[in-house]
This record gives sequence, C-alpha cells and structure tokens, in this order.
Amino acid sequence: MSGLRLKNKSRRGKGARTRTPRKGVRTPRKGVPGRRGKLRRITFRLPRVEWSVRRFAIVASALILVAGMTLVISRAPGWGRGEERFLLLRFEVRGNRVLTEDEILELSGAVMGGNLLDVRISLLEEAVAASPRIERAQVRRVLPDRVVVTLDEKRPAALVSVGANDVLEVTDDGAVLPAAAQTASVDLPVITGAVGNVEPGIAELSPELEGALALLRRAREVSEGLWMDISEVRIAPGSGLVIYTVADGAEIRVGSGALGSRDLERLWRVLTDVRDRGRKVETIDLRFRDQVVVRFS
Repeated sequence: MSGLRLKNKSRRGKGARTRTPRKGVRTPRKGVPGRRGKLRRITFRLPRVEWSVRRFAIVASALILVAGMTLVISRAPGWGRGEERFLLLRFEVRGNRVLTEDEILELSGAVMGGNLLDVRISLLEEAVAASPRIERAQVRRVLPDRVVVTLDEKRPAALVSVGANDVLEVTDDGAVLPAAAQTASVDLPVITGAVGNVEPGIAELSPELEGALALLRRAREVSEGLWMDISEVRIAPGSGLVIYTVADGAEIRVGSGALGSRDLERLWRVLTDVRDRGRKVETIDLRFRDQVVVRFS
C-alpha cells in the first residue's frame, strides 16, 4: 500500500513550493468577502444650489403669495366656524359725479350679503355700463368682502328745457341723459325754445337743437370764457338762434346761419373790449357778414 497516493493527501510536503500572494493583491481575511462579494461604500451628495437674484426673487414672491392667501383666508367672514365663504358686505363706487352708490348698486344687480365668489364681474360691468349716463365701468372683486366700481360718467354739454320746470342733460354728441337723483350740471348753458322732441334714448335730435349744440361746442373751443358767459341759447322759430350772456344779459342775434370759429372769436373780442371800457351791451347783431352791430344800453 505504500506505493498508493491518497487523493486527499496534502501536496504540501517536503520540497513543495508555497504560493505567495502577488504584490498589490490583498488576501481576504476570514469572514470578509472576497473580490466577488466586495462591499461598496455608497455616498449621497446634495446638488449645489446657486442663489441668483432671480431665483431668490421667485422664492420670495412665492412665500409672500402663500402668506397673503393664508391671511385672507384666516380673516374671511365665518372662516373656521363652519361657514367658509366670502360675503359681500361693502360696495364702493369711485369716479361718480351724479349717480349715487345706491343707484349704481341697483344698476349692477349685486346682492349685499351674498357670496362674493359667486359675483360675475363681467356681468356686473355690463349691467352698470348699460346705463345711458355711463361711458365706461370697471368692477373689481376685493377679498374678503368688497366690490369696487370705478366709473367714467358721460359729461353733459348743455341743459335742454323740455317743460315749464323740467330740463334734461345733453352731451356734445347729442345723447340725452335720463334724470338722476342729483346733478352737478347747474352751471351749464340752457337751450330753450323750439327744441323739438327730446327724451332719454332718442335716436336723433332736431336740426335746430343740433345747431345749438354745435354753437356751444365751437364757443368752448374758441374760449372757455366765452362758453362760460353764455347763459342761454334760444331757438326762435323763423329767426334762428339767440344767445343771452351771463355778465350783462345781452341779447346776441345769430340768425339761422351757423357761426364759425372766426365769427365767435370776433364776438368775444367785442364783448371783452366793450366791458373793459365800462360799457354795458344791450344787443349784438351777428346776422350781417363780417360785421358786428352793437347797441349799448
């Protein structure tokens, strides 16, 4: 049996070569995984944030917006008491000279005490702007409880006498304004006489009334002082227009022909010159071409 070699007999014997690890290769220790089971060290690195001015402004704006919304919600009527809604408690009107807040509120159709979020702003603007006295209307919803209406009212150019004690306001473009609870047009010239049919919403005025409005418009373009000195323009059937002044009650006969800007400039020079001399005018006749006939009282 001495000649047999056992398979499991160690090859290490006398004179056997011992394998030495190569340089730079670590021999795994007991209990430590080798090359195949090598543990990897995992590290996490946060992205680097560069805080530019633009990014800082965006973040600051977002924070302010969130804070503002939180403040508005916290102050809303009924918030936190089982009644999370915004109520219309204040109705403000700006830019109005004639129409009152109550009249604008009635025109708008808004319901005080109702849910503010249910208010249709576009419908509100259309309802207010539909008034013949309104040129433009802008409506804003201001949380938590307010509606703000900003108006551009139509400005009348004259008052038209339509009865013994009734007058209606008329704009430069011939729009007849309906009566209002109050008026700021007491200093306007009054057009009297044969004014024709005058009522709010009428589509067309009489030619005589159109002529009187054109006369007042040209007088204002020539001189604000001349326009302010005209107290009345009377439409006399068959005789044309007659002007009455504020300062001395002078009667200025215009006739049926339209006065141009040069005629009105000449009239204003005559009036100022005569008054500077301390004279009082009784009548002025402008019916003659390139002439001003003055009669003193």
